[in-house]
Amino acid sequence: MRKCVLILLIVVASLGWQSCAENAPSAVQDSPELLKAVPSDALCVGVFSRLDRGMERMVDSASVLRNLDFGRLSRSHAAIALCDVGSVSELLIIEAGRSGADTLDVVRNIMAMADSMKVWHALFELDTHNALLLSPSSTVITVAGRHVAAESSILDAPDFQQVVDVLSGADAVVLRNRGASRLLDLSFGQLNTKAVAGFIRDAAEWTVLCNGHLHPVVPDDARYFCNFMGALEEGTSKLSACFPEGADAIIDLPVSSIEQWRKAYENWLDARIALESYQKRMGTLAKASGKKPLNWEKEQGVKELACVMMQGGTLNMVRVSKSQNSDGVQKNPYTGFVRALYGAPFDSSDSLCLRCGAWLVSGGDRALLDSFRVSKKKPSDWPAAAKAVAWRPDGHISWTKDNIKIWDSNR
Repeated sequence: MRKCVLILLIVVASLGWQSCAENAPSAVQDSPELLKAVPSDALCVGVFSRLDRGMERMVDSASVLRNLDFGRLSRSHAAIALCDVGSVSELLIIEAGRSGADTLDVVRNIMAMADSMKVWHALFELDTHNALLLSPSSTVITVAGRHVAAESSILDAPDFQQVVDVLSGADAVVLRNRGASRLLDLSFGQLNTKAVAGFIRDAAEWTVLCNGHLHPVVPDDARYFCNFMGALEEGTSKLSACFPEGADAIIDLPVSSIEQWRKAYENWLDARIALESYQKRMGTLAKASGKKPLNWEKEQGVKELACVMMQGGTLNMVRVSKSQNSDGVQKNPYTGFVRALYGAPFDSSDSLCLRCGAWLVSGGDRALLDSFRVSKKKPSDWPAAAKAVAWRPDGHISWTKDNIKIWDSNR
């Protein structure tokens, strides 16, 4: 598939389709009708004003579907689903004329070509239109046919009505978050596939990409990460002024009010039945260091949190209320505080630390800290204020008070 970048909230995952382009042409109201042929358990579905645009974004370049000549149907409205039937297989659903009318010659031609290429197909009526279904998998076509016959589809999936409410008529791709690990080899810097997949699963129920923006669809449930972040105000980000040279990936969390952040974070942990173990870890650290981590947080006046992943390891960067001249790399008297206070992304060894102005930089590798430098090249389009930013050289996403915007160097 074509390589691009989708950055999901604070995690960047390499996906096999492009995020929706800015100023994508508007699709007519009939396009969502095609969703009635998408199986309810599909992992991902795209709705497109033109089939050829959807093929380019969602169908693997090696797929046999690429060898079909769709003729004028290449300009028809289409839905493209990725279905898990033991392996992940594509399902094309193409608008093919008005229902009840004679079958279009181009449809007959496509089905004849499909037979010769061992591509499975079916033709159904969906309210006002016919829909031509094509897939390399006979199982996918069978399952889709059963759903159509039962008048059941992805439209009946939990919380999918909220997805429909988000769809604006422009081309859009919808990801079922809990199925992300079936589609992708997930990684982000030093974070492994398991950690990234777990985060994506718990971030939201669905994710809609459209017009260069990301829209998480989340039930009213405090355990979802997006509900935790949605409760926060955006904070000022100053990381671009102290951007670490050699960074491969960064998670940045500007903090508007550490008191507000603390309350929202602990409510989220409580909803996930993780608050008690969180508090025990804090107590253990307090006994070992002689200082309560929450008191350290207040004394420092935390303004911004960043996890910086580099070739040599991972660093934590915490912007505090007062600047201080650096005395070089020193032993960190509060090892484990950042991880305990702010969660798994900050899970680097931090036995050493140094000061860089208002930034407290910690890590476990002296050579990495000794070589820490502020980059002369600043990242493109870094927000002045945000709730969260995830960055790597080929793209980033910024969650501001207005929206969640994707910047992709491949676009």
